[in-house]
Amino acid sequence: MFLSLGRLSGRHPWHVLWLGALLVLVSALYSLDLMQRLTLAPGWEVPDSGSDLSMVEIKTKLGHDETPVVVLFSPRQASLGDADSPAYRAAVETALAPVTRNPDVRGAVSYPMTRDARLRSKDGRLTYAVVQLERGKDEGVAAFQRLRDQIRSDLLDVKLGGELATYVDIREQLARDIWHAEVVSFIALAVLLVWVFGSVTAAMLPLIVGSVAIILSVSLLKLFSQFVDISVYAANVVSMLGLGLAIDYALFIVSRFREELSLGRDVDASLGRTLATAGRTVTYSGMTVAASLFCLLLLPQRFFQNMGLAGGISVASAMLTSILLLPALLALLGKRVNSLGLPWLDKRITHNREEGGWYRFSQFVMRHAGVILIGSLLLLLAMGQPVRHMQVGPSDSRSLPMAAESRIVQEALDTQFPEARLSPLAISIGMRGVAHSPANLAALDAYTRRIQAMPGVQRVLGLVSVDPKLALQDYELLYQYPDQFPVAGETLAYYGRAEHTMMLVDFAWHPGSVEARELVRTIRALPLPPEFRTVQVGGFPAFHLDYLESLARYVPWAIAAIVGVIFVLLFLMLGSVILPLKAVLTNLLSLSATFGALVWIFQDGHLSGLLNFTPQGSMDGTILVLIFAAAFGLAIDYEVFLLSRVKEMCDDTRDGMRAVAAGIQLSGPIITSAALLIGIVLGAFATGEVVFMKAMGIGLLLSVLVDATLVRMLLVPASLRLLGRLNWWAPEFLLKVYRRFNLSDIGKE
Repeated sequence: MFLSLGRLSGRHPWHVLWLGALLVLVSALYSLDLMQRLTLAPGWEVPDSGSDLSMVEIKTKLGHDETPVVVLFSPRQASLGDADSPAYRAAVETALAPVTRNPDVRGAVSYPMTRDARLRSKDGRLTYAVVQLERGKDEGVAAFQRLRDQIRSDLLDVKLGGELATYVDIREQLARDIWHAEVVSFIALAVLLVWVFGSVTAAMLPLIVGSVAIILSVSLLKLFSQFVDISVYAANVVSMLGLGLAIDYALFIVSRFREELSLGRDVDASLGRTLATAGRTVTYSGMTVAASLFCLLLLPQRFFQNMGLAGGISVASAMLTSILLLPALLALLGKRVNSLGLPWLDKRITHNREEGGWYRFSQFVMRHAGVILIGSLLLLLAMGQPVRHMQVGPSDSRSLPMAAESRIVQEALDTQFPEARLSPLAISIGMRGVAHSPANLAALDAYTRRIQAMPGVQRVLGLVSVDPKLALQDYELLYQYPDQFPVAGETLAYYGRAEHTMMLVDFAWHPGSVEARELVRTIRALPLPPEFRTVQVGGFPAFHLDYLESLARYVPWAIAAIVGVIFVLLFLMLGSVILPLKAVLTNLLSLSATFGALVWIFQDGHLSGLLNFTPQGSMDGTILVLIFAAAFGLAIDYEVFLLSRVKEMCDDTRDGMRAVAAGIQLSGPIITSAALLIGIVLGAFATGEVVFMKAMGIGLLLSVLVDATLVRMLLVPASLRLLGRLNWWAPEFLLKVYRRFNLSDIGKE
């Protein structure tokens, strides 16, 4: 198969290149409006969970689809006085005046309007208004941006905060971070590739492959967006993984092609041999990483499905570009692939498998295999110790830089407004009959009292609790004549419609706290009154609880799928049962070390000053799942390249120890260069200001570093030495499968 591809590219390179150029041009034009096609709704909700059903019912049954925006006011001059002064109140009213004419606004409350003490800071200098914005199809982003441009004041400093504001700030910061990371990494990669190859011509090839892979990935992402909703975050994954892996794969193929040329083979033979060896390895590596990411499709959240789809697309594009387009370029260049060489960077290709630093080092490791294996395992276990106290929690505005507007607002609310409660529980209730009938009102009253009596509950708002001065009999009377009592008509319009009603529950704890989640569990455990058909508890604590329970339920299945698929692919590549098992166990251990380092850095706060972020005391579950899927594939990636070369040497020499040392000698410098190259890409993304992207970049970078040092340099040669002939063992019936599907072209030239 791969030999045939090599011959096809060698015989018809111009046809392949013209077809590739046409495809790239069409893809680039097709994907120009990708960002407008991606949804701004991240898709973190768990489908059919209580929090999701509550949100859907409140939107569809009660007509509420708003999101609150906090407008924080502070005086520019001390002469303006405090929030109770007439001048201050007038300035707030003037700033909010345009809001009343904004069609996106569904309501607004402010301190001058209500004199509600919760809207006034402890020292009286600050006050805030809550503006309810219509979400719409774009989650309210466009409405928020119009609101931000609309509210102005010469006397007051105005800042916008809240969940939507934080989301918009993160999105805008990510766009800046990604652009910066792509520019920096591309420049750094160009310089480093010249150093690796010692030739400008050879160095350009991986960059071309990386650019083409990103363009194809982006166009495929747009194609899939025609059928499913895809989050804007998916574009970040395409940039990071697509570029890094395309560079890596191209590096392996170009290096092997130059090696084959240096042996005296002609261009056609070199290209055929390159694809039969490095091309086959790149294909299996690409399938391994893509399979890891595609397993995220097993999780119910659309966010994870989007990340898995985007990651799998980017890896597949990088792999296909490397084994289809790159050979045509190599066929045209031939021996000119070494042209534009820089004399002071002359890279001599050695063919002596039993000389060099890598050979001697691996021999040393294998002579002391037992001690080195135990030492390496102990070191990995020690690095993974922080995982034992890992806490999983939600991210918030602290994910942003300290100068971000939404973060400033949130910190002001936390410190200056102790009674501010902007994330209540939202309970959607389906009744048997009209919600405001006397029997149903009595059931709602009893249910409300039970919730009000729970520890930490501060206030319950609903059909029978909007005014604490009124009794049940008063509400029954009011709702009989809603046209005569405006308060009854307003309350019914907001809290009840036909057979549906809702309650809002204010509580004393932080929305992301354990206590808030326990309150959700307690309310959900209440027995259902006969008058109630359904009760769904929503709001942020309920969403977070459902999210964590979903991870606990589905992530083990996704991990099992990742491990299973990778085991099968490694067997089909190596023809061994032992090596895939060893690789999976070793890389699970190395990943625990990576997670331990992440907990030490991002949860415990070590290096927070150096890396410029604020520790939140917990790890975002989203980050952990994404890093596991991507890092597990990447951790296997370099072992695939190493073991494929070791197997090639083993087939040639029939001497296990010499084969391992020779394989490491030939592949070591290239794998190290590849790890350095992808480390450049991941490191560039880790310099971003958003903690989400910083943790992703650093987590994947750490996994590559651990794999390229402890695992590949120490664990792999030591374990190969100790296992000896067992390395290549497999039952006879599985060997028949391997011989049928291993896709090897070696020996067919």
